[in-house]
Amino acid sequence: MDKDLLIQKYLKGTLSESEELLFQEYLEKDPSFAKDIPFYEGLHYAFAKADYEQTKSQLQSFYKEEKQSVWRKWSIAATILVLMGLGSLWFLNTINSTETLYAHYFEPYKNVVQPTVRGETIKTTKVLAFMAYDDGDYDTAIVHINELLEDKPEAILALYKANAQLQIDQTEAAIETLKSQIKKTDTIYAEAQWYLALSYLKLDNKEAAKSYLNTLLQTNSSFKNKDATALLKSLE
Repeated sequence: MDKDLLIQKYLKGTLSESEELLFQEYLEKDPSFAKDIPFYEGLHYAFAKADYEQTKSQLQSFYKEEKQSVWRKWSIAATILVLMGLGSLWFLNTINSTETLYAHYFEPYKNVVQPTVRGETIKTTKVLAFMAYDDGDYDTAIVHINELLEDKPEAILALYKANAQLQIDQTEAAIETLKSQIKKTDTIYAEAQWYLALSYLKLDNKEAAKSYLNTLLQTNSSFKNKDATALLKSLE
């Protein structure tokens, strides 16, 4: 994975288990990687600001502070400033690659089925499944969720399985899980459309992603409604 994207995902707290291991490896073996983190922290903070002029001013200060840094960071800051001068809409369209958008919008569906209680003595299959899910051990979570699905197919379990598959880069498998095991009549249909959209986004299929986002917005659910609207705008 690109090191710059890895740092961005770290700052947003969206690293998968494998990415966290890679991140730690870079920290230990690549001194320049660790030095880049404060720079991206500054950019991350700047883009979080709503005011355009304040963001531009902040970026200019980052550019000045990085005069002793490597040329790569110099060129990044300079390019951002030039693009912002050409207009914020053009700039946003430029940085909105499908990979970047996926990293920004994806977060695993929260465990609301089986809250993890440490020290719990009776560890049923469901407890083991969601303990693994909460711990980021997605391979183990999938094994246990499959056992649960064999016993009793449930849409909500399929949703967690698909989320786990996305976390370990089994994107096509996640799509199959969502399509085959979650129906329009299920209460989590809207949630499934959101993760289908993100799955296709991860595969760089913008048209399919937009189709599922539109389907989500046509439901009566408020789930990710604002995010779906914003993501659609970014994909136009």
